[in-house]
Amino acid sequence: MDVSEQQVGRVWVVTARGRLDGATSGQFAQRVEALITGNEPRLLVDFSGIDFVSSAGLRVVLALVKKVKAGRGALALCGVQPAVREVLEITGFAGMIDIHPERTAALTALS
Repeated sequence: MDVSEQQVGRVWVVTARGRLDGATSGQFAQRVEALITGNEPRLLVDFSGIDFVSSAGLRVVLALVKKVKAGRGALALCGVQPAVREVLEITGFAGMIDIHPERTAALTALS
């Protein structure tokens, strides 16, 4: 998995490519959790390069949602591929996370 991050104003934008599964979820979690320390974290995860999410990947996403909410922050996803979006909808995650079709709209919502 390839993960990169950049700060846009108050929002950390994380771009991930590859599979979010048991082999990669730990690395992904470490990289992202380092960005959401402090009060009112703002996090946008660009999922346009993620083509598969396993149950381990879903656990990481859930942990991030909880950590961001505990810090009174906000988290959103953008660019979610149809197969991954289907998994998020079936598992109920889509109702817990703001999902935007593209990055600009997500950044506007988080700012």
